[in-house]
Amino acid sequence: MQGPQRSPYPKSDDEVQGSRWELAHRLYGAGDTHALFKGAPKTMAPWPSAGKTKANPRGYDQGRVDAALRNPSEHMRDLDPRNLHASQPWVTQEGTSYYMGDTYRKTGATFRNMDQPGNRFPVVYTDTQGRNQIISGHHRATADLLNGRQLRAIHIEE
Repeated sequence: MQGPQRSPYPKSDDEVQGSRWELAHRLYGAGDTHALFKGAPKTMAPWPSAGKTKANPRGYDQGRVDAALRNPSEHMRDLDPRNLHASQPWVTQEGTSYYMGDTYRKTGATFRNMDQPGNRFPVVYTDTQGRNQIISGHHRATADLLNGRQLRAIHIEE
């Protein structure tokens, strides 16, 4: 029988140094988009890639995600935005700025595709290896990372 999986995320400042999460930890609480984008319209997501396998090309169980989207309030959690894996390679300055601004906080209107259930809230899927994969909400996660606050997301655990 196997013991519990060790979290793939660093637990101390010493573990952060030189790790794949060093950028995310350095950006936490930076307060503005320039720290990540440096004037560019888009940049690589600040987390390591979630990766895929032949056996599971999505990296998550779509049925479990669909079930959580039908009842999001049961799955809402606050997650540390430093400890994520990205399922898309890029984030845009425009989208990140939108989620850092007042319009989203006041209205809850998403930057794009409000009519898609998977875009109304960020969705994070934790697999059996303990990896927190962002399914949707990369720009909100980036905004929360830069603002130094927890990411409120639909959280599905395998």
